[in-house]
Amino acid sequence: MKVKIYSLKVFFFVLFLFVANYSLGQQASCKVIMPAIGGAYSGDCKKGLAQGKGIAQGIDHYEGQFSSGLPHGKGIYTWANGSFYQGQWVNGLKEGKGKMVYRASAGDSIVTGYWKYDNYVGKGIPSPFTIIRNLGVVRSNFRKISDSGNDVIIKIIIGGRINSDIEGFSMVSDSGEEYQAGTSIGIQNLRFPLEVKIRYRTWNQLHTSQSNVVFEFTIHDPGRWEVTLTN
Repeated sequence: MKVKIYSLKVFFFVLFLFVANYSLGQQASCKVIMPAIGGAYSGDCKKGLAQGKGIAQGIDHYEGQFSSGLPHGKGIYTWANGSFYQGQWVNGLKEGKGKMVYRASAGDSIVTGYWKYDNYVGKGIPSPFTIIRNLGVVRSNFRKISDSGNDVIIKIIIGGRINSDIEGFSMVSDSGEEYQAGTSIGIQNLRFPLEVKIRYRTWNQLHTSQSNVVFEFTIHDPGRWEVTLTN
């Protein structure tokens, strides 16, 4: 009986060592792809990259949520000088609501509000798009179709139908490629924020006169968008 008990103890001890070594091996092979916090990592892992909740330590320190090896979700990032940011992250950048505390010998400085692409944009929720210039557009509508995707579709209508009386159409964007999407025009393979400048001439509904149209805008939020212009 003692031999059996001893054998079971040995078995569970060996099993514990195996699990512990396997876990350590998983942690060692799990990477954080931000150099400043890429020294050591403990936490959830997927396909060799930090995924889920974890703690990363390097020159700086981060504790919170990860996705594909980058801070993504809620987390606290602390710099070597003691300054820290607590809030939302997207792909390793400050994005959304948060609080930044700057450490200094003269006293701490605290900034709260919203961030976009790692930059502070103010205390209010930022607009996902900005109209820069509007000449000749009676009404514009920006609709985010989905968070996934990477394109913008432009529709131009008049009298509740597609405007087919357009002349001299031109569209310039600071990234992406123009493509035809049925009776609409789109921009694909782009980078956000996206700035677009549209120019054309259009007839009125009675087809008695023409007017020049200029519409310039920036879309800040990534995703799939539909922009409808009504003349």
